[in-house]
Amino acid sequence: MLLSRLQLGGIALLTLLLLLTHAYLSRWRPTTSAAAPPVPRLPPFAGCAPTSVELLPRENGTILLLVREADLPQLLPTLRNFEHRFNARFRYPYVLLSAPDEPPFSAHFRAKIAEAVHPGATLEFGTVPREHWRIPDWLDEEEVRQGFAKQAAKGVQYGGREGYHHMCRFYSGLFARHELLQKYEWYWRLEPGVRFYCSVTYDPFRFLAQRNQTYGFVITLIDDLNTLPSLFPTVERYVQESGTVPTDMWDFFTRAKNGQKGYSASFPPLPFLLAAPCLSLLKLEGKYLPVNADRCHFWTNFEIGHLPFFRSQPYQDLFDALDRSGGFYTERWGDAPVRTIALGLLEGADKVHYFEDFAYRHDWFMHCPERKELGCECVPIPRLAGCVVLHVC
Repeated sequence: MLLSRLQLGGIALLTLLLLLTHAYLSRWRPTTSAAAPPVPRLPPFAGCAPTSVELLPRENGTILLLVREADLPQLLPTLRNFEHRFNARFRYPYVLLSAPDEPPFSAHFRAKIAEAVHPGATLEFGTVPREHWRIPDWLDEEEVRQGFAKQAAKGVQYGGREGYHHMCRFYSGLFARHELLQKYEWYWRLEPGVRFYCSVTYDPFRFLAQRNQTYGFVITLIDDLNTLPSLFPTVERYVQESGTVPTDMWDFFTRAKNGQKGYSASFPPLPFLLAAPCLSLLKLEGKYLPVNADRCHFWTNFEIGHLPFFRSQPYQDLFDALDRSGGFYTERWGDAPVRTIALGLLEGADKVHYFEDFAYRHDWFMHCPERKELGCECVPIPRLAGCVVLHVC
């Protein structure tokens, strides 16, 4: 049936109105190709962070512990203290791991942990994979275990304890591969027996994330030379073979200072004052490394880290190269110097933050800020023969 002229005119008018409406609305419609505005970032912060009562938004972080059931008497006071000082307010979840050569966590252990933390806390219990807690296939087990005995006889600290070698290897790189950590972006490592003496009034995960930083520490120490005689030459060889371009922080660890290779009486200024405690220990030891490197490292029993960095190909490639060299077992390479070397090689100085407003103690090493207004329940102690490490906040 043919349409009348009036009907055709109506259809044309309606089509024109639709086209005009579409053109008008298109002027205000956001294009799908426009990039979202970047998240505002804050510059690196030196000194004590400002107090904040902001509890939200949270970062995707967890509190990580590698413990044994036998650690419970030391672990419970640590958890109560940590909850009192920080996590009762911020309520981050916990991941507790045990070694595969330990019995699984018992119902009694789990119940005691639940009693020590805030009500409704998220607690995840897991085990380190067996392949991550054994002498690797490319090493001779009998020869390695004979080497443990020799390390102990030479006075290498913890060199005779096989489990300690496994722990150092695990925390040097394998920890970031654990299935329970895959959903998280941040971890805060906690150890049985540690204590915090100031309330943490802001979220350190959020603090690092806002500044696009990778790692936070409290204490630095100098490692025993007999634990890692070949570590730095192995790293230097990896740098040359891989073509890795070091960051600005690498120069701090490697360059000659005051005409000496290794230690010196002065260090270049870094935002996080890395050298402060190592300088005092240096003067007491009075000896130099035979390679162009020093042994100052972040003490990793307290660390807050960004897991994407530790899962990244550059970090894991470095770890795999060190792992294949065998030094975690033929020597007693610790996770602390490995972590420090990796950060110095792969991350810039502005990616590392010194939490100098955290009052913290582990064993006989302690950091207590001098600023009274922080409300810390500790007294700064003079440095005594390397037994106490004191940062000034």
